[in-house]
Amino acid sequence: MSKVAPAAGGAAPAIGNMAADGAGAAAFQAQIVALTKMSAEATERSVMLRTVTTNLQTVKKVADERVQ
Repeated sequence: MSKVAPAAGGAAPAIGNMAADGAGAAAFQAQIVALTKMSAEATERSVMLRTVTTNLQTVKKVADERVQ
């Protein structure tokens, strides 16, 4: 009888690769969710800053008209 180890490969590495692919896909989806949330927050902040800027410009125009 020979005491040679079985060859590496077979079903076990394939299952490990599928698990790694699944974990990678889950991590990717988590990153997409985080980026979507961050993008929504940035858009909200941008709209708020644009509103504040417009209001300040309006106040400045009124003040300039009063001075003239």
